[in-house]
Amino acid sequence: MLDLNDISITFYPNTVNERMALQHVSLHVEKGDFITVLGSNGAGKSTLLNAISGALQVDSGKIILDGKEIQNLPEYKRAKEIGRLFQDPMKGTAPNMSVEENLGLAYSRGKRKTLSRAIKKEDKDFFIEQLKTLGIGLENRLDQKVGLLSGGQRQALTLLMATIVTPKLLLLDEHTAALDPKTEKQMMQITKTIIDKNNITTFMITHNLKQALAYGNKTIIMQEGKIVKILEGKEREEMTFDKLLSLYDLV
Repeated sequence: MLDLNDISITFYPNTVNERMALQHVSLHVEKGDFITVLGSNGAGKSTLLNAISGALQVDSGKIILDGKEIQNLPEYKRAKEIGRLFQDPMKGTAPNMSVEENLGLAYSRGKRKTLSRAIKKEDKDFFIEQLKTLGIGLENRLDQKVGLLSGGQRQALTLLMATIVTPKLLLLDEHTAALDPKTEKQMMQITKTIIDKNNITTFMITHNLKQALAYGNKTIIMQEGKIVKILEGKEREEMTFDKLLSLYDLV
């Protein structure tokens, strides 16, 4: 599904602040892999997702998604096949538009060349059914402006928007970090349900070590712009919170 071949990114090149943000990163990802990403601040986690999404252009190397090189494609073209959520629940939605209008925008991604405000009845019925799967009552608030929703409601809506047209790849950049513990748990249950139902290949950055081991089938650990460890199979199953802390500086 995805191959990263020797990708590198340097911030502030040829200055006193020059820093290798990604250093010759290579990774093979199978279809349906759910990869959790760990690393201390500045390890390169968000930079990796930015490189894949096109928010940052790589200096060298190749990014191959479903057999197609995408490293030179602009972000908006990659967005047709890559969904993304950020830590900030305010990102990813139009706050002055209704829940229904936001879903309409997401549903039309890659389908129409112009935005139509008219939403067909069958689309509305589909949106209601999709919102019901979230289990938080948004199906009864189609006409409400998104800016009036709580952080958890908004993040759940953003996740649905990112997956309502099933993407080839889903990038989750600490998407539960700004939520309270109860809402975070609920959001992770929603996330797992959507990913499992649609078999979506996923990267999820998290600082929560227990979460990193509880979800997905692989965990990658990054340090100084490099992938220093890939945990999978029996090794991952037997990995503990304390052992992870003792092996890697993840704080």
